[in-house]
Amino acid sequence: MVRATVCASAALLLSLSATAQDAQVKDYDVIYAPAMTAPKATQAVLTDIAATEERWVAVGDYGVIVTREKASQEWQQAEVPTSVFLTSVDFATTNIGWAVGHHGVVLNTTDGGLTWTRQLDGFGYIDLQVAYYEEKVATLEAQLDALTEDDDAATEDDLTFALDDALFQLDNANFAKEEGPTKPFLDVVALSADEVFVSGAYGALLYSNDGGASWTIRDQAIENPDGYHLNAFEAAGDTLYLTGEAGQLFRSLDRGASWETLDSPYYGSLFDVHVDAEQRLWLVGLRGNIFVSDDQGASFSAISLGDAVNINSVINAPTGGVYLAGNAGVVAFIDAAGQLHKDSHPSGAAVSAIAVTDAGELILVGQRGVLSLAQPQSGQKGEQ
Repeated sequence: MVRATVCASAALLLSLSATAQDAQVKDYDVIYAPAMTAPKATQAVLTDIAATEERWVAVGDYGVIVTREKASQEWQQAEVPTSVFLTSVDFATTNIGWAVGHHGVVLNTTDGGLTWTRQLDGFGYIDLQVAYYEEKVATLEAQLDALTEDDDAATEDDLTFALDDALFQLDNANFAKEEGPTKPFLDVVALSADEVFVSGAYGALLYSNDGGASWTIRDQAIENPDGYHLNAFEAAGDTLYLTGEAGQLFRSLDRGASWETLDSPYYGSLFDVHVDAEQRLWLVGLRGNIFVSDDQGASFSAISLGDAVNINSVINAPTGGVYLAGNAGVVAFIDAAGQLHKDSHPSGAAVSAIAVTDAGELILVGQRGVLSLAQPQSGQKGEQ
């Protein structure tokens, strides 16, 4: 799942969207233009990689999606009906998966990532927002009208505040309808072949319970009044975690029906959240910040990497512990005992996501496309 654009740091992923908005970009052909077939597609900027039982699937810039069968060393470019910057990919089954990206694009595959269809784009997303906030405004106005003199003044104040916020959000959605879509989606998590969550810039949160045939706005389900970017999503059974800008950290114990705000161990941007095989919760982000929790986020311990480089991705290691990867080609293995084995790719290229083969090869995707690296072997002790 994507944690950064890898051009320099994760923050640049959102600057591309902001630049487009400032320039009042009117041409959205990029949403509908299919990704161009390129013989060097594996050298494009890639942002995320997911594994199925049969293959690896990586996504990135210009709508590029490349796949590699697990029995092969060859990468192939998939058929993709958009050329937007793709940011994240996840699979519910061997065949059914989703990818998301800029301009509110959501893609779906039913053949393991070989071909894709567009389920949603920024125009459809804006329509969802307008309908959602129109309904919310009408509901709040009716509740205010129904108040009597016997009702608590605090109730009226709360409803008035909520109505003002809903009207503000509705104005924003109507403005976006005139100007065009600019918000990028940043992560996608497939709970099943039917249930999918998408998170994104400015507090965007979407949910589908019918495999992406329809979507509902869930922004108001979390306490994010400032609209901080929601960079990363993780699912561990019915327990879900969501994190992002300014150290925002949320947890749901009921598969996303309700959410609680957790005390964050860090108030800078967090780029990935991960639950490992031992049910430990990992958070990674800006300037080499790494945190681990043994109690579902109630408390955290910090781990020192020794480098103040952004950490963008964390995944399970087959032998226990986790692999981490980030900017400047940094790759690390933290074993179950907390021992840190640190290495870096000789290219020094920023790495946005990582996968591991059965043979122990690390597949890195990022600034230089697809790279590979042997398991880190040095034995620097991690400080917890």
